[in-house]
Amino acid sequence: MLRPKSTTSAATSKVIVVLAFLCLMIAAIFGLVGSYKVDALRTEVASANAARDAAEHRRATQETELKARETAVAGEEAKIAEAENRAGKAEAELAQSQKEKTELQTKLEEKQNEIASLQKRIEEAGAAKPSQRLAAASTPEKQSISPPPPEIKPEPVIETTPPPRRPKRLKTAPVIPPKAANPPAAMSISSAKALAIYAPLPDYPREARSRRITGSGVCVLSVDPGTGNVTEASMAQSTGDQTLDKATVSAFRRWVFKPGKVSTVRIPVDFTLTGASY
Repeated sequence: MLRPKSTTSAATSKVIVVLAFLCLMIAAIFGLVGSYKVDALRTEVASANAARDAAEHRRATQETELKARETAVAGEEAKIAEAENRAGKAEAELAQSQKEKTELQTKLEEKQNEIASLQKRIEEAGAAKPSQRLAAASTPEKQSISPPPPEIKPEPVIETTPPPRRPKRLKTAPVIPPKAANPPAAMSISSAKALAIYAPLPDYPREARSRRITGSGVCVLSVDPGTGNVTEASMAQSTGDQTLDKATVSAFRRWVFKPGKVSTVRIPVDFTLTGASY
């Protein structure tokens, strides 16, 4: 039995409406999914742009730091070159000072030899004077013989004897024995510096400097009062290192003082990383 036509058309329209609704629902779902994906893509793009900006910022910062480091390295290289130049000048000055020191020592030795020769001549002259005096005293002097004067007869004079006078007592001054010359007394370094003619500082040995050895001590000098030269130098108090003691004794043995002023001197010496001082 056939359905009526109106019923069939109504069913068809319902199906179409349902299909349209389903299509709209599917479109809405796809639209939501698409919008979600678009938002996700936008977020990813924004993150990628932020990462790119951060990378560019880091690269710019690294380039700035690299330039700063290159500038610092160039400055350090310039300082090193300047320090090497100063070291070269210091070595040249040290060599010049050592040369001058050698020349001064040579001149000092020549002066000491001249002083010794002069003292020897003075001693020889002093020894020759008594012999010359004895020779002069032993030679007889020629006496001039003159004729005797004519005799003159004195007139008679009546002498009257005066009363005897009491002899006056002569006041004799007490005899004061000559005072013995006091030998030159021992002096401190502050007083001896003013009387020193030549007073070199002890050299800081390279071995001690390389090992960074320091120390303090006291050196005692025995001086010949006649010449002012140091006859003996010894360490009354050691610096604690044999190398420093040898350098101290070697330097102080070359000291020269004014004659007749100094006999013994105590000199404190201090070795630091910058050098020796007293």
